[in-house]
Amino acid sequence: MKKSLYTCILLFITSGIFAQSIWKADILPVEISGYYNVKLSQEIIGLSEDFRLTDIRIRDKDSKEIPYFLRSVNPVEEISSFENYALKQNIVKDSLNILIIDNNKGENISHFYIVAQNADVTKYARVRGSNDEEQWYIVKQATRISDLGYERELSDEIMILDIPQGNYKYYEITLSNNQKSPLKILRVGKIKNSSIYGQFTEILTEEFNLSDNSKDKKTYITFPSLVGSYRISKMEFKVKSKFQYLRQTRIVDKANHNSVVFDLSSKSENTFFINDFKLDKDIPIEIENNDNLPLSIDSIRVYGLNRYLCAYLEEGKSYGLYIETGNNILPDYDIEHFRKDIPNDLPVVSTLGLEQIQSGDDIAKRELSWIEKPVFLWGVIIVIGLFLVFVCVKMIKELKMRNKE
Repeated sequence: MKKSLYTCILLFITSGIFAQSIWKADILPVEISGYYNVKLSQEIIGLSEDFRLTDIRIRDKDSKEIPYFLRSVNPVEEISSFENYALKQNIVKDSLNILIIDNNKGENISHFYIVAQNADVTKYARVRGSNDEEQWYIVKQATRISDLGYERELSDEIMILDIPQGNYKYYEITLSNNQKSPLKILRVGKIKNSSIYGQFTEILTEEFNLSDNSKDKKTYITFPSLVGSYRISKMEFKVKSKFQYLRQTRIVDKANHNSVVFDLSSKSENTFFINDFKLDKDIPIEIENNDNLPLSIDSIRVYGLNRYLCAYLEEGKSYGLYIETGNNILPDYDIEHFRKDIPNDLPVVSTLGLEQIQSGDDIAKRELSWIEKPVFLWGVIIVIGLFLVFVCVKMIKELKMRNKE
């Protein structure tokens, strides 16, 4: 109880010390009351300081909060058309999962969709092909793979593995991770509707700058026309090269101590899925050239994951979507417990406009209220300090009494 009281008082104090910036976008009005999937623009997702979007709220014109739950990607019907491939083997060994897919129909395959139990680990996949299960040929070298952000169930995730198109009778997929235990693989299959890529929205990067540094043997790529920051989920590189290449590539956000590492290779499609990384015009992509000639990059396409808030909206009412930077407390709404009862395929409503309605500078300029003035805040801090000293002294005395007994 005492700990909870102290925490509440501390949160109350810090809310007055650390000012928030607040952004607002209007939610387009709906004609019929019901549940809707509110699509978040890539600008809104980029503004949020937390990948879980804890700092986003929906409010009506009376400033009342409207409950919602987060849906990661577009809940469209192709997810329900998942078809399993026949698994001849599903071997678990140390941190490895070795799967052998039976492609007895001789289908041309360019993607595998792998459903697994959620696991917060870095995952890698290698693929080989065979027509007799004796002679195996390399199809895809070990490459990092990421989940799509879509959950069929609360505990499941879907990973996509791109491979060069082929029709081997058998495919061997070896999955590894950065821990000592294997993944729990539930199924491997395909999705009939290939518009699964509609789950991503291309982020407009009209141009990129490419510079080669002979001193550190690196190529640097930046996006000077990128306005603001964006959470990127997928990147596609088109490389023009007459020779074979394998170059380690990284994106480094030094300010937030975050980085992504992948390999550009002449043997792959150079499509990469990335989780929770913010990109802006000041963050470069670094390509390690070592003693090789720099690569010629024809194009780079950058995508963000589509994300939606599911909420009940009433006809004739006005709603706003607010991004309150600095608010990292996840809202606790009842609707979260009923997400399985609410259909995935709901009407989609978009947001309109995005403007900053309050900044930290605005709060600093206005006259402080009495609870925000330093004298009051320091007074409360001193009182809390004395209270904690009293509690500690009392506990020490009680311990001494018990030891004497």
